[in-house]
Amino acid sequence: MLMVYEMDRAQNKKKTSMNTETQNAYRSLAAHFYATHLPGIPPSALNEFSIIGALLRAAPGYRPDYFRRLRNALALDQKLRGHFWIAQEINRTLNPVTVIGLPRKRKQARRQRISDDDFAKWVMALLAKGQKVEAGALMLISMTGARPCELNDISIEGTRISILGAKHSHGGLRGADRMLEADEDFCQLVCNALEAFRSDVRSLDSIRIVIHEAAKEVFSRGKPPSMYTLRHQFGANLKASGMSRVEMAYVMGHQATDSIGRYGDKRYGRAEAVKVRPAKGADLSKVRATHAGYASSRSKALHAVC
Repeated sequence: MLMVYEMDRAQNKKKTSMNTETQNAYRSLAAHFYATHLPGIPPSALNEFSIIGALLRAAPGYRPDYFRRLRNALALDQKLRGHFWIAQEINRTLNPVTVIGLPRKRKQARRQRISDDDFAKWVMALLAKGQKVEAGALMLISMTGARPCELNDISIEGTRISILGAKHSHGGLRGADRMLEADEDFCQLVCNALEAFRSDVRSLDSIRIVIHEAAKEVFSRGKPPSMYTLRHQFGANLKASGMSRVEMAYVMGHQATDSIGRYGDKRYGRAEAVKVRPAKGADLSKVRATHAGYASSRSKALHAVC
């Protein structure tokens, strides 16, 4: 009962904090779009024709998921400025890449592993510049495997670490909250990283940018690592640890064991790096062994929503 209460309390907190975080990230994204695609025009002087025209011209250079995010960001920004009509028209804008069937921009391959030494260099480079928030973010992902968008929703009580899943979708068939446990010393390290991460209020986009710039400086040759590199390395470490597929999926915040296959390579995993495990009493029964039944369940969920 205590575990359920803790998760419910954290979920209620998430509903408030995530709204502000999302708004800040979206407004930052919109401001960057105005500056790069509509330079010299004050945002207050923009109308639906100029914004939508610039968005359509830029669409071939974006992946569909980024186009949707940018469209939502522009609509939200205009709505918060009181331009409800412009926001409505932006929301109605379709992506010409998907509608016409234009060639889609390929998804960039991510670096999926990083050594302990390289990770230490990356964190130290951030700390040397006083960027505690970003260093704390890297430490949290590396230690808990949390998604970047879940960092604001990590809480610790004793030797238990609660992480609220950020990918709840498809009628609850994707994304999962988890309650992990570790020894007292490790939980103190997580507390320290969490304190550093929360030492200043920053949008996730701004944190990503600072981390990316530091990575480019430290790793000038080859593909620089990203926050998701750490999650992939964490997945590789789990595979080397000997945990069952159900346990690994739970720790990673997946609701199906197949998902763990996309994260990390066991050959590059370090079992000794895994310090967390499902907490005693954690409900692992909801982790599906495969994606079987996903399509039909998703269809039922969508019909229920409609």
